Amino acid sequence: MLQFRPILLAGAILCAFAVPAAGQKQASSKARKKGVVAAITEREANPAGPFARLTSTQRDSIIENTRSLLGVRYKWAGLNPAKGLDCSGIVKYVFSKLGVELPHRAAELAKMGDPISKDTAAMQPGDLLVFGKAGRRISHVGIYVGDGKMIHASSSSHHVVETEVVKYRPAGGLQWKGVRRIVALDSTLLESDPAPIPAVR
Repeated sequence: MLQFRPILLAGAILCAFAVPAAGQKQASSKARKKGVVAAITEREANPAGPFARLTSTQRDSIIENTRSLLGVRYKWAGLNPAKGLDCSGIVKYVFSKLGVELPHRAAELAKMGDPISKDTAAMQPGDLLVFGKAGRRISHVGIYVGDGKMIHASSSSHHVVETEVVKYRPAGGLQWKGVRRIVALDSTLLESDPAPIPAVR
């Protein structure tokens, strides 16, 4: 029996290493399934990712870029201002100018960043206002531009409009569901700091 002990010992050692390796492989697989966006969302604001911290100048450019779209015609699934934009198309277009790549779906945008109180006193330019029917997914989004106003692509008005938040009554029975902050103003950043770097996809 003594001659089999080294073989048994070697087998036990291999099993001991195989179990952690299998666990690591399984964890890695789960991480891949979670996706890049979900992982970044958990890390919240990230100077090199979609949820970047911005200087006040960079954040103010969100207002400027959003207002430049006023009057652009509404087009479902539109991403090009020259041809037309839909609500999430505006968000994607404006934030891409800061190197912040976002999905072209209101329902996905509604899950990103941090939740903010539905109070214009707490909201900042660049915050996203999300809307949807009771008990259903988010289907509309607008960009807050300050002074109690938001800009969005209105399907009923057929173009991009600026609206007072408290007076906005969406068509189709939509309700104001919440506010999401996907970029944060960081007073410690210098105005000369470079623009946020897009996350690697």
